[in-house]
Amino acid sequence: MTTGCLTGRAAIVTGGASGIGRATALAFAREGARVCVADLNAEGSERVAKEIASAGGEAFGFPMDVSDAAQNEAAVHETVRRWGALHVAFLNAGIAVPSSILAGDVAAFDHVLAVNLRGVFLGLRAVAPALIQAGGGSIVATASVAGLRGGVGMPSYYASKHGVVGLVKAAAAELAPHRIRVNAVCPGVIDTPILGPLHGMKEFTEGIFARLHLLNRVGQPEEVAELVVFLASERAAFVTGGAYPIDGGITAAIGTGLAGPLAPTG
Repeated sequence: MTTGCLTGRAAIVTGGASGIGRATALAFAREGARVCVADLNAEGSERVAKEIASAGGEAFGFPMDVSDAAQNEAAVHETVRRWGALHVAFLNAGIAVPSSILAGDVAAFDHVLAVNLRGVFLGLRAVAPALIQAGGGSIVATASVAGLRGGVGMPSYYASKHGVVGLVKAAAAELAPHRIRVNAVCPGVIDTPILGPLHGMKEFTEGIFARLHLLNRVGQPEEVAELVVFLASERAAFVTGGAYPIDGGITAAIGTGLAGPLAPTG
């Protein structure tokens, strides 16, 4: 590990066992942060913590359901107990469930919002007092391009991610007097396990999904991690309340590889 822009900082990453969370936990550690890798997948969070330790960093895994208030608070408590403070939080954990409005399952809708939106609210509520005690810090939440536009097939996901964007703006306003910056990242299609069985399938990641983006490819979790590192660091000292696309241009225009009736109408 090399000295970097987060040296001396303690950080929590939710959903840290895989995908964007794992990539960001590793990037935080590379930049000098000590990292609590929190995830419902306890084995996965421990595995990422060991990756960090093997590279010379400091980390521990923490099993956590982000939809549970007490578990959010326990993660913060353990981080502060180990390292004396908390300076950075990446509220990243999320799920996606295909559904529809006309035939959607209410329980499934509630579950998606419990993780994706309630989880961010509970995370904000849990980490903010520790950041205030530390004299300020940075919070980044994972929204999505789905929080900036609409679409078919996942109404609960779109609703939850729009909610995250609104919640981030509200938190930025409330926490600014405490020197806490709050921002959201809005990824396009990123090749991570949230794609389910399509994860790693070139037919989709180099075909249909790729052509949605102006850059004609899907993103990689490490690319999102670099934006999160920037927002978490003092390099972004004048940045708060924003929702930043990292999407290969998909919010600017539908990729030129799709035309006519194949193009989603969003």
